[in-house]
Amino acid sequence: MGFRLVHVRLGSVHANTLKVRQTGSLLLTGLITLGIGMAGHHYMPSLSNTAGAFIQAATPVVEEFAESSAIQAVTETADEVQNLAAAVVAAKPENVTRVVELGQGRTFARLLTDAAIQNDEAFSASTALTKVYDHRKLKAGQEVTLSITRLGDRQTLTGITFEPESTKEITITRQADGTYLAQIKNTPIERQRVAARGVIKGSLYAAGEREGVPRAIMAALIRAYSHEIDFQRDIHPGDHFEVLYDQPTTRDGTAVGQGVIIYAALVVGGKTRPLYRVTFGDGAVDYFNERGQSVKRSLLRTPVEGARITSGFGMRMHPLLGYSKMHKGVDFGAHTGTPIFAAGTGVVEKAMFNGSYGRYIRLRHNRRTQTAYAHMSRFAKNIYPGARVNQGDVIGFVGTSGRSTGPHLHYEVIVDSRQVNPLSVSMPVGRMLEGKTLTQFKQGQSRIKNEFDSLLSKT
Repeated sequence: MGFRLVHVRLGSVHANTLKVRQTGSLLLTGLITLGIGMAGHHYMPSLSNTAGAFIQAATPVVEEFAESSAIQAVTETADEVQNLAAAVVAAKPENVTRVVELGQGRTFARLLTDAAIQNDEAFSASTALTKVYDHRKLKAGQEVTLSITRLGDRQTLTGITFEPESTKEITITRQADGTYLAQIKNTPIERQRVAARGVIKGSLYAAGEREGVPRAIMAALIRAYSHEIDFQRDIHPGDHFEVLYDQPTTRDGTAVGQGVIIYAALVVGGKTRPLYRVTFGDGAVDYFNERGQSVKRSLLRTPVEGARITSGFGMRMHPLLGYSKMHKGVDFGAHTGTPIFAAGTGVVEKAMFNGSYGRYIRLRHNRRTQTAYAHMSRFAKNIYPGARVNQGDVIGFVGTSGRSTGPHLHYEVIVDSRQVNPLSVSMPVGRMLEGKTLTQFKQGQSRIKNEFDSLLSKT
């Protein structure tokens, strides 16, 4: 790199002094600007050479006026140039880290400029991000870590790190040419076993929440027991639950995804009802009691979560008609929009608005058995006559359509074309474990119980 020094002939002492000071200031300004620019681009090793070149170039100017009456002013100017140039050379960059938060309605680039990052750097870094991630997905409150190099009043953005999702980490790094490169990587998912035990004071959901059990785990537990337990009539204050579940987590321990129940037990009326998860060689999964009998029945007794029975099966005074009438199903009161599950595997026979039943679905499960669901607010997607559903699939949502006094599900079980009481009809049990499989299952029960007790003792 070459440097040009302007030679000035002086006409008077005052003029000489002024022009020398101007020349020195020009040189000093160029030196400082160039030095800071090079430091920002990590070229510090060449900065001392550059300063030396400026000082060397300024020397003839100083010497030319050595014999003039301006010698004092010239000497002061030269000293000023040399001292400040040396200060620039001696300056060391400072690396700092800042954590900033994305404000409501702010873009990623605006987040950077709000943090005093230069506009061109903010734009370049934001452009790099768009190549690996849609910044519009970022939510207010997102924390972003900035790496900054400072030299005097100048600061340079050297890196950015943040986690837009629990399983993703994004880094944006400044390159040698001043541009930015963004990279995204998936963080590993770990699996953690968690044990919990709680006393039921009101609802099972509330008991699980007090013990820190995710609501999705409690919902799965209720579904697993819904074949044999009426959660409105069988559960009482003082009963309790146990659960051992496998929860996917990020490396910082944050729960992600759906956990899986390994073992659970409900102590109802002093009787313990345990169940264990079994995975078969073909990938099929089921839950079994301690005897090796599947807890799954052909039909669910309660095809809606967290509901309460508002009207049972049998003769009753109809709340709207004002006279006694046979109630050929069971009503479960629940909030509008509560999911309704298929009580068993089968085919949709009807999905329609059906007079006083309102929005109505009827499923056929086999040659003899059907179930019906009425007063829905809406049907689930892909529910139409001829569609096949599995037990536990969401088929619709609680509402108050048709002749209804409030949001609830009217549920019927139909056997040989006749409605029967869903709460008392005999439900055929599922498969039984036998032989070597049953022996292995019973051995596994002890290991699981020991693991549960060990984990619980650590909490």
